[in-house]
Amino acid sequence: MDGTTNSMLGRRAGWITLLTIASVLFSFALTCATPFPALASLAALHMNRRDAFALIGVSWLANQIVGYGFLHYPQTWDSFAWGAVIGVAAAAATGVALIAVNASRRAGPVVAAAAAFSSSFIAYQFVLYAATAFLPSGVHSVSVLVWIFEVNALAFGGLLILQHAAEWIGLALRPQQPNHAA
Repeated sequence: MDGTTNSMLGRRAGWITLLTIASVLFSFALTCATPFPALASLAALHMNRRDAFALIGVSWLANQIVGYGFLHYPQTWDSFAWGAVIGVAAAAATGVALIAVNASRRAGPVVAAAAAFSSSFIAYQFVLYAATAFLPSGVHSVSVLVWIFEVNALAFGGLLILQHAAEWIGLALRPQQPNHAA
């Protein structure tokens, strides 16, 4: 690898690390409600496929470490199962957001962002809802779902601002083209 490749790899890894730290702060602040749809949407808009899934995977792992190591989640089979379901839901949200971005990018950045966010939120919530068929859960009311949506929407806005600020100062790489194959 040449110096440019190493530099780009280092910046990509550094940016994933900083976004993971942001997700850990969300985990502490919201006591487990890490806004994975918001993170998945940002990743779909600004990262290649590999980095997007790496960010979500590392953020999910960090969320689990915070939950079980610091917030004292119950160490029961259903708690561990819900942790796994959240990981699957976050991965599904990422995959769907990548598809939405690729399908809508030509319509402009606002449409692509809206498509990424709405599709990732729906996919995430669908996986969580489907899991209630076989895992014990509390009933989520419409008001809880609205609160989760609001948290994710605000997080997405904040993450977009953070992304653009990081691009401006050179911390995050600017997307070269809408190629998510790598």
